Amino acid sequence: MRTKSIVILGGVFLVSGLYAAVGAQGKSVNDGIYSDAQAKRGDVLYKEQCATCHGDNLEGSGPMPALAGKDFLASWQGKSVADLFEKTHTTMPATAPGSLTPAQAADIVAYMLASSKYKVGTTDLEGKVEALKDIKIETPN
Repeated sequence: MRTKSIVILGGVFLVSGLYAAVGAQGKSVNDGIYSDAQAKRGDVLYKEQCATCHGDNLEGSGPMPALAGKDFLASWQGKSVADLFEKTHTTMPATAPGSLTPAQAADIVAYMLASSKYKVGTTDLEGKVEALKDIKIETPN
């Protein structure tokens, strides 16, 4: 009877450990991490702050990288949304690096995700690195 209890208890710990490991992987950009309203705000900001260098359709131009589609994914897949947010917030626009507020940078990132056909959610993407570090960029579903 004692052996059976140990085996059952071991199984419970194993399942608990697997559940914790899966949960620790975090979220994905496919989980609907931005709102439609936020992406629309980002669209307006993108046209004002980013389109001159990155193109009207986020396609990139010359040395300026694409911000949507397969070229964007080739550069950002496997990285976190925090990485993308931080790059946008601290180094963009090129003419005035760091001039975007955290909310503006989050809105632009939301627009970039919408343009890459990631699922829309019901809440805005947060403008904080800590909140975004566990959200991975992967291929759109």
